[in-house]
Amino acid sequence: MTIWAIADLHLSFARPDRRERYAERWRDHVAKIEREWRSVIRPADLVLLPGDLSMARNHRDLQPDLNWLDRLPGTKVLAPGNHDTWWNDVEKIRPMLRKSLLAVDGDAVKTHGVVICGARGAPVPLEDDEDPKVIAASEEAMATLDRALEQAAPLRDQGEPLYVLWHYPPFDQHRRPGPCVARFEQAEVTTCLYGHLHIQGQWSLAVQGDVRGVRYQCVAADAIGFRPLQLTRP
Repeated sequence: MTIWAIADLHLSFARPDRRERYAERWRDHVAKIEREWRSVIRPADLVLLPGDLSMARNHRDLQPDLNWLDRLPGTKVLAPGNHDTWWNDVEKIRPMLRKSLLAVDGDAVKTHGVVICGARGAPVPLEDDEDPKVIAASEEAMATLDRALEQAAPLRDQGEPLYVLWHYPPFDQHRRPGPCVARFEQAEVTTCLYGHLHIQGQWSLAVQGDVRGVRYQCVAADAIGFRPLQLTRP
């Protein structure tokens, strides 16, 4: 079994969205993802998807996107991103999921010998930002993360690795840690996976690799060439 990750699929089968208007690399990106996915991922593998799965506006428009994802090999674990406006509550999402799909948001699941928890997250607030909306969004994200880590703890009864799906970068553009980072370290998180970054200049600045015992990895689809990133080896 191998663990893979990819974020920011931005699927939109119900209402086609020409994403190449943002950058040419996005032309036919879904076909690229499927081709790369099928070339490396096997049915026994685990694929982690930290947010921006679908541009669907509602649960009806979401269905063809879920169908497409279900047809791909592997078990997939989803968490929400800022564009997943259809994601209203994880307990309402789960009944819609196909057999190969799992979801986390403020909670945790154990599968394939690892524990996965997740949340949408929030941008790292600026040090002098006093905007009430920014502060409220950060506090809500931290509360959701606290619930997720609390539920994950008892699932690690054999010391299993803990993966956190957190859509936003956990460090700001100056590589300063957000409030989530101390929580990751305290909970002894193994790996934090995030996406959201779609400007090439951001990728070189993004914090990646081991930082005080936690591995950070940006897996935004365009940042990794629309090919799922291998996290472990069989």
